Amino acid sequence: MTNCKITFIALFLVATTLISNPALAAEFDPNYLISDSEITNYNSMDLEDIQRFLDKRPGTLKNYVTIDKEGKSITAAETFYKTALDALINPKYLLVLVQKEMSLLDNPAPKQTQYDWATGYGCPDGGGCNSRWQGFFKQVNSAALQTRDYVDNPGNYYYRPGVTRTIDNLPVTPKNAATAGLYSYTPHVDCGGNCGGNKLFWDLWNRYFGKKWPDGSLLQDEDSTAKYYIENGTKRKIVSNSVFLSRFDPKKVIMVSPADLDYYDDGPSIEYLNFSLLQNPAKEIYMIIDDTKRKIENEELLKQIGFTEDDIIGVSNDELEMYRTESNITKNTIYPTGKLLQDKTTGDVYYIISGKKKLVINKEIMNANFRSVPIEKVASSELDIYSPGNPVTLPDGELIKVKNLSTVYVISDEKKLPIFNSKIFLSMNYKWDNIKTVNQETLDAHQLGQTITGDW
Repeated sequence: MTNCKITFIALFLVATTLISNPALAAEFDPNYLISDSEITNYNSMDLEDIQRFLDKRPGTLKNYVTIDKEGKSITAAETFYKTALDALINPKYLLVLVQKEMSLLDNPAPKQTQYDWATGYGCPDGGGCNSRWQGFFKQVNSAALQTRDYVDNPGNYYYRPGVTRTIDNLPVTPKNAATAGLYSYTPHVDCGGNCGGNKLFWDLWNRYFGKKWPDGSLLQDEDSTAKYYIENGTKRKIVSNSVFLSRFDPKKVIMVSPADLDYYDDGPSIEYLNFSLLQNPAKEIYMIIDDTKRKIENEELLKQIGFTEDDIIGVSNDELEMYRTESNITKNTIYPTGKLLQDKTTGDVYYIISGKKKLVINKEIMNANFRSVPIEKVASSELDIYSPGNPVTLPDGELIKVKNLSTVYVISDEKKLPIFNSKIFLSMNYKWDNIKTVNQETLDAHQLGQTITGDW
């Protein structure tokens, strides 16, 4: 459902992005274009977010007014917001769609026909457009509802998850409903570079909505010594150098401008070392583990864990409120601060933390997380008492690649995020020297996340 007549502007913008430095480019997988959770994330932008996004683009949608299905005047931003909520579809997807089909985000002088057929809905290949669907609101609304049905009912369509079809002379096997739906909407990969196929959609999606610095990044204000940890899309100030050194790797610090930091909302400060003991006015003692607090059942446990009363820091209730509460530490809580155990029989190494065992799959991941940490050999029966957890992954902020492949990834929240190209890599102040070459097993231990384009 595309007119395959993308304007020169859209193709040129994508082409220049891709060829700026081909030595480092994110991998396009025609079998996986976007996740189901991304395409259905209808809360990803509110009305103000959409308007701000349009204001930054050279296209005219920032000021465009159309008519909704009730005959009322409605702005383009309101159209995207309303139709996304009604269909429970990501407004970001709809924004990308109007650029993919009619270049409306970046074309400063579009024709009326580009508004009238903004999403290419009702315009099948090889046939004229159906006047029933003419009009900007109808186009966006119909595309949103149609896409929702693709995701909800993938078995009703020719392109389905797990079913191989030949598209543009290529075998394509969609890995999920969202990808299958995009091919149902536009049955092209890229028409050999001659149409607005799903390769163009992928390029635009990552160009507009690729993450800047992802969660797990360490940023420092270039005008001061202040350092911040990016978490949940917010910046968390690290209050002292001792706290910084106790938890983070100085080599991963990225120097950024104050304007870059202003992009992020403020999160709670990081004030205490990991495994600090904090005591509230009621004399209750909590252990801080990353961003959680766990109450210690009684003071007798302190000695068992390896702490003394001298390690306790008095704090207010308000300071403790910043930390998420998890289960209490009791006499039955095993290794609340973590320990490495190795199975004597198999040789497998596990990180034991709070009663769970997390497999360390190889030496690369071991050295990245636990260099110089002692390992205790135990019988298999001793390991059986722990419940299994997710395998250990590389630390957040690691830059990695595989030998003989150009793509560089940054690790964030146990995922590998491809960096779009070398121009983006350098513009985000990443350092070539920090890239580690890892084996395929290490790379495969991390799920694929969203491509980083550095664009807001």
